Amino acid sequence: MVLTEGTFMTDDQSNMSSSASDPVVVEGIGGAPGIAIGSVHRYRLPPPEIQQRNVDPSDVEEELQLFDDAVSRAERELEKTHALAQDQLGEEGEALLEAQTLMLQDEEVLGAVRQRITENHESAAHALSSVLRAHRRRLEESEDDYLRERAGDLEELEARLLQILQRNRTVSTVQPNAIVVAERLTAADLIRFHRHGILGCVTTKGGETSHVSIIARALNLPAIVGADTALDVVANGDRVILDGRQGHLIVHPADEIVESYRQRRSRNEALLKSKTEPDDHPTTTADGEVITVQANVEFGETLDSLGHLGGDGIGLMRTEMLFLSGDEMVMDENEQAATYRKAAEVTGTHGATIRLLDLGGDKLFSLPGNEANPFLGWRGIRVLLDRPESLLRPQLRALLRANVHGALRVLLPMVTQVSEVERVREMLAEEARRLDTQDIAHDADLPLGVMVEVPAVALQANLFAESVDFLSIGTNDLTQYVLAVDRGNDRVANRYDALHPAVLHLLRRTVEAGEFAETPVSLCGEVASDLYALPVLLGLGLRRLSVSMPSLPEVMHAISQISVRDAEDLATAALSASDADAVRRTTRDWCRECYDADLTMDLDN
Repeated sequence: MVLTEGTFMTDDQSNMSSSASDPVVVEGIGGAPGIAIGSVHRYRLPPPEIQQRNVDPSDVEEELQLFDDAVSRAERELEKTHALAQDQLGEEGEALLEAQTLMLQDEEVLGAVRQRITENHESAAHALSSVLRAHRRRLEESEDDYLRERAGDLEELEARLLQILQRNRTVSTVQPNAIVVAERLTAADLIRFHRHGILGCVTTKGGETSHVSIIARALNLPAIVGADTALDVVANGDRVILDGRQGHLIVHPADEIVESYRQRRSRNEALLKSKTEPDDHPTTTADGEVITVQANVEFGETLDSLGHLGGDGIGLMRTEMLFLSGDEMVMDENEQAATYRKAAEVTGTHGATIRLLDLGGDKLFSLPGNEANPFLGWRGIRVLLDRPESLLRPQLRALLRANVHGALRVLLPMVTQVSEVERVREMLAEEARRLDTQDIAHDADLPLGVMVEVPAVALQANLFAESVDFLSIGTNDLTQYVLAVDRGNDRVANRYDALHPAVLHLLRRTVEAGEFAETPVSLCGEVASDLYALPVLLGLGLRRLSVSMPSLPEVMHAISQISVRDAEDLATAALSASDADAVRRTTRDWCRECYDADLTMDLDN
């Protein structure tokens, strides 16, 4: 963290309008490239506080809508929680969810809240709290033991709704040209803010492979992470420049600095446009080796732009976003089938690899219950196999149906045993037979692959390569498992590097196993978008890469500058290096000699 001299603002000053001040440069980690110029919106959710606040009569309808939206979201949260952990909740947990669901459907309660908003012009939060607390007092005073116990259910429900109301209100206050600065942002936060038209985001926590960074790149939203004192420096309304490649947040920039960044942004946009002229020619290295370059996709709505960026289809489509951001229960088979069909149609003969729902660990949806170490706990394929009826089978059926319209592939997350693959393959066949009996159009030719993200799979790569149709290396998780580094832990995240020789040895082992079994091997981790890492990956024998959509043109351009023979020598040196820093030093010098002026400028910027 480096700060130039300037004026520091504390949390107590956060609501003050900014005044003229010397520029302050906060250095963080570049999470997603791009330049944004706008005003700060500080985002820090305090614990729910209920204060009497009257709303203007003209805002009553908006307040009613906030309340109704909160009730709807709470219902969806309860539904998802129950679907994921129904046999872990126990009788008490089941009773709590059932009681809260019934309360959310109780028109006597909901009507009383709406009446207070409409007639008394109370805020939704205050009206809700007043009504629920009155009900709670009546239950607590009841002589019936069961009714007295239900008072706690009301308290839990109140807390849930107030948190949702806070988030909804915060989003509604964000201006379209804002740059959000926060301690942390969840995936849901980032999606909601993006839909409100923010220009970029800065978090004080997180690393370049955190999910905020991954999602920001998918949204083409400039982002900085790990800027640990940003909230101490900025106030609401401050003018700032966000440089997502360098990881710089410039607070109170002078007019000439703003103009300089505007010109730089225009140059970058022009350069990107010049690289996004898709053609029918394959991506080849400088010595003529054909490389398959595919896209990582997070959202169904980004599929339309895929054709404008070139590439060879989708190498990884994550499906967690359907679960996280959908208005209804994500595992609705018809909604899924429609999204997968679009992916199949957009990618044509190149096809799309769809990863089954990957929950748990640091993923995008918090599972119920406490786990001492969620990275080693109930996540990925383990969740799906424990929830076959509500999670796994509907997704398999949707994929079988959508496969009629293109060439889909199924990717299994967090696999550790071949028996897990066999169980999914059996279910896939069962669902195909069921669709047959129901006379529903489908295509059972659905290749099945596994993520190589647990060391056990990489170490047994020969066995897995014989058991699946393809392998996909997920370096994000594989690296943290190999190095025992939690990439979301700010204290150790600087020790995380996919170019560590131990990780590279497992990559080479996996590639060799694929070659021997004639099983395709791809790499879909964030390191595939790293221009310094690219020649090492090609030198290790990888010929299929999947990268974030905004990185497609840049990666394809970089590949054209690389000679495979030279890259193989570089990879040999990297495998013999002592640590990741040594690999980085070697590759940095190599790339500056290999890449042309455009790419060298990108690396410098």
